[in-house]
Amino acid sequence: MGKEVLFLPLHMVVVAQIGRAFRCERNGWGFDSPRRPQLKMSYKSKKIKRSKFSQFEKGVGLVFTKYFYKLIKPRRQEMRFRSVTKALELLRKRSSLIRPNNPRIDGWVDSYLQEAVTSGKAITILTQWCFSKDLEVRREKQGDCFLATKQEKKLFTSELRGVKDIFNQAGVEVSWLITLNRSYLNSGRLTKEIETEYGTMLKELARPLEKEGWLMILNWEDDCLEKRAWPAEEVLDQVGSFVEKKALEREIERHSAWAREEAGIIQTNSELETDVYFQIACEAEEGKILGGSNPVLGDILLAPLEYPERYDFFTLLCPDFKKRIVTVLSPYPWRVGS
Repeated sequence: MGKEVLFLPLHMVVVAQIGRAFRCERNGWGFDSPRRPQLKMSYKSKKIKRSKFSQFEKGVGLVFTKYFYKLIKPRRQEMRFRSVTKALELLRKRSSLIRPNNPRIDGWVDSYLQEAVTSGKAITILTQWCFSKDLEVRREKQGDCFLATKQEKKLFTSELRGVKDIFNQAGVEVSWLITLNRSYLNSGRLTKEIETEYGTMLKELARPLEKEGWLMILNWEDDCLEKRAWPAEEVLDQVGSFVEKKALEREIERHSAWAREEAGIIQTNSELETDVYFQIACEAEEGKILGGSNPVLGDILLAPLEYPERYDFFTLLCPDFKKRIVTVLSPYPWRVGS
């Protein structure tokens, strides 16, 4: 009786080749080896062997699939993080174009964006728009009405969208909030009529962006705080303990120039100094509200419409407040001639 010839599937032959198969002169490539006797296999034995190998194949495939996705997932994540790095480069370039000596965007912003990419959640950007007495002077100059400045138009037609697109290209969705902030000071507050008139004009400019669903305009006191902004009592009681004398003198000088030259406010030096102390205490409290342990808006990026040094006093009770600032919008769009 001649010997049986065992024909194996191609994948099993490959396995044999990876091992130490020997050339079988009689039957081609097989398992005939001087180290192993030739075995006769019944149909049942072959079936069991094939079944076991099928299980092995499935197991190997499952392991490979899991390994493949473990390998590819970090690569995808790495690509996303690279897009975040690219976005930060564009934002920093934009900031330096607005003003060359603007502070460099902090690494905290990088972490905030990477977390957003990982979680798939949108980031919140806050822009504060200050309502104060200088708007009354502007209204008079414009013929007892508010006409949008070139910079106000540019902000709502291209600047906000341009910044949003930078984040979107990095795979980050944006929820942008503009708050209308009244002056902390009685001397700097607008009448209700003028406040409403100016606010209506801004909302009309913002309407197309609000319809897209990513921009919202709210009143800071009425909609967010639900009461008037207030000072941090510990700062108000001892301003000199929180602010160095030279810094305090500079702020009094700056505020006095603004009050008299831009806002048309007539006050004594003592009244101006009292207002400065009160405003510093309010800014310290607002810094804590926005950036403290329980921030009212959660984690945010602050895209200001003023120079970042205007937020120095926000750090008195929240030392790392300014880490969230991204100076990427043209400053003071409300100024006539801007």
